[in-house]
Order: sequence, then C-alpha cells, then structure tokens
Amino acid sequence: MSTSNGEFFGLKTDLYRQSIPGVIDNSAISPDWFTFIDHEWNALQKEFYEKSFNNLVVDLVSIFRKGNPNYINLGSLFGSKNMKEDNNKNITYSINQVERKDNDITKVTMFLDTESYRITELYLIINFSVSFTELKYKLEENYSDLLVRISDEFVIMDKDFKIMIKKSV
Repeated sequence: MSTSNGEFFGLKTDLYRQSIPGVIDNSAISPDWFTFIDHEWNALQKEFYEKSFNNLVVDLVSIFRKGNPNYINLGSLFGSKNMKEDNNKNITYSINQVERKDNDITKVTMFLDTESYRITELYLIINFSVSFTELKYKLEENYSDLLVRISDEFVIMDKDFKIMIKKSV
C-alpha cells in the first residue's frame, strides 16, 4: 500500500535492513519484524497478496531501485514456507509455497551474495500465461532506462539486480 508520498508502508527502514554477514539468522521470523507497526506490515502483505502480477513486478523493480531489500523480509511478503541453502559458492533463499490470491506464482528464489547477503537475482516461477510484451511495455513506461529482454524467460536487468520470470515446467 502506498502512502501519500509514493513510499510503501515500512519500506523506508524495515524492508531494507540487511542481514549481518557472518551472523546466520536461522529463526523462522526475522527480528526486524518487530520494528514494523502491525497495521503497516499487514497492509503491505495484503497488497503483495492481492496485486495483479504485472503491477507486482513493477513494484518489485521500485523496491530494488530504492535499495536492496532484506531477503527474509521480502521473502515473507510472498509466503512463510521458506528454505535457505548455503554453500561456499552461493546462498539461495526460496519460498516454495507462495501465497497469492491468483495463485500465479509457484516459487520465488533469491540468490544472495555470500559476503553481504545482498539479493543479486530474484526468480519468479509462474504457472500461467502472461503477456511478456505487455509487461515489458508497462515496465518501460515506468522505467525508461531499465533493460528488459524476452526469450523463453522474461529478464529484467539493472545495475544492482536482476529479476527473472520463468514459466513452471
């Protein structure tokens, strides 16, 4: 939910709090949850749940452009069933049961930098047919300098992040 100045509830601080490298947060709920005002967090979760797919993707670009969101907090907006895999080369954080009104996204996977825990890539696995051309137009309408590529998958690239949309197999 946007406030009057175009910001999302809670995004100025809480969504962007970074995990501390070397400190593994293995709790089911991030300690950053407690800094949100309940009604603001609930409104943001509801917006992620109800928003159309195309508008959600535009908002994700906006979130990443404002700063790198905390992977736990961003992931929790998609659902609560998550899994983190950590090896020496990369860290992946996946939400395997995405909670969306339209059931359009089946899985969300984030690839994290091993030192900073910054999200470098976000994958959205979808189970419906979306007009990639329409989505590309909507993104370019809002962000003229964004690189968008359509092939078997939909790729959004910016200087600090990459969002990929793939149809489930």
